[in-house]
Amino acid sequence: MPPKQQSKADLAKKQKIVEDKTFGLKNKNKSKNVQKYVQTLKQSVQPKSDPSKISQKKKHEGEKAKEKELNDLFKVAVSQPKVPVGVDPKSILCEFYKVGQCAKGFKCKFSHDLNVQRKGEKIDIYSDKRDTENETMEDWDQETLEKIVESKSNEYQKNKPTDIVSHFIGFIILFSSQ
Repeated sequence: MPPKQQSKADLAKKQKIVEDKTFGLKNKNKSKNVQKYVQTLKQSVQPKSDPSKISQKKKHEGEKAKEKELNDLFKVAVSQPKVPVGVDPKSILCEFYKVGQCAKGFKCKFSHDLNVQRKGEKIDIYSDKRDTENETMEDWDQETLEKIVESKSNEYQKNKPTDIVSHFIGFIILFSSQ
């Protein structure tokens, strides 16, 4: 509420300034110029809002009223899902909010953050989620075993250091030990 008190105080100060500037002018001289000067000073203290802004505001309020009326007429049947035991309701997006019909506001026990839906579940680091049905080496037949050994040896040959590199590494080791 302090901003309103300040604005009232500022308004009173401005009115005092206007009274000081127009002291004696209102009644003494009835000319149009003096009256015009007094009016401009008064308008500077109490500025009127633009008529275009007022019309825009009325138009905006009219649109909101129409939209609200249409929403009331054509309400979509929305049902809030049941919250499972042990789940925080704030981790579930409010279905009414999603449609734009939640009237509870901040008192709603569901989340009004649209990013909540994008967030995944928390990962359980204490349980192993890997498939336990994976084949092990003991279940392979001879053919599969030979294919895998061959592929691994090809991979090793491809990544094996060349003779030049191995000599160079040996050369570096020789000089670093001395």
